[in-house]
Amino acid sequence: MLAAFWGIILGFPVLRLRGDYLAIVTLAFGEIIRLVLINWKDFSGGSAGISSIPKVTMFGLYSFDVSAPNNFAKAFHLAASSAYYKVFLYYLILLLALLTAFITLRLRRLPIGRAWEALREDEVACRSLGINTTNTKLTAFAIGAMFGGFAGSFFAARQGFVSPESFVFMESAVIVAIVVLGGMGSMIGVALAAVAMIGGTELLRELSFLKVVFGNNFNPDQYRMLIFGLAMVGIMVWKPRGFVSARQPTAFLFKRKMVSGDLVKEGHG
Repeated sequence: MLAAFWGIILGFPVLRLRGDYLAIVTLAFGEIIRLVLINWKDFSGGSAGISSIPKVTMFGLYSFDVSAPNNFAKAFHLAASSAYYKVFLYYLILLLALLTAFITLRLRRLPIGRAWEALREDEVACRSLGINTTNTKLTAFAIGAMFGGFAGSFFAARQGFVSPESFVFMESAVIVAIVVLGGMGSMIGVALAAVAMIGGTELLRELSFLKVVFGNNFNPDQYRMLIFGLAMVGIMVWKPRGFVSARQPTAFLFKRKMVSGDLVKEGHG
């Protein structure tokens, strides 16, 4: 609820912006908030952040703390291991991601979801149809920030520590790049772009084959982001609308119906 509230508050100053300018201003707001939290030490702890965040439990029934009486491994007579906690977190975030995708698909079929789609395609046409673009934009900001708040809560619980330094400008830029690269309006495309962006940067972290060409003194990490940036430019030239550029509408006419003759100029249906 707090994240949704701040999404609405930050949405008001950017209501008149659209397209690339909207993305740039939202990135700027993210950087402003990060700097404010770093300097507001009484509230956020500054760069030290918030530590000692309790571990996630299995829906309050079992704990993954070895010393806890309701330890997961002891309850199911399993060997003590820290892997259970990681496996549980993996399936938990997978479940939350699937739930988010399901809710998003359902929202797209509601009137507010169709208003979002229309606003994305043409704001002027939306105004001409009588759609309240202000409320439509603010609901999009609020719901998007709400899901971001869910993800941030999971991140804090997973890490056991959260700091403003965990959300630098590069993190926001990567998220925007994922959306643009995957194709706006395509959930499958965004998922593919996320795999390519996050997995690709990790694969390029160790460019051992370049050491063979340039010698052992070559440090591949210095050129990792440069090579990845060039690859992104190449992909955007090849696929300017993203990996999955097809945008499927949520409203369909499944049956072809004849139109009355008096409604058409030619006089036949």
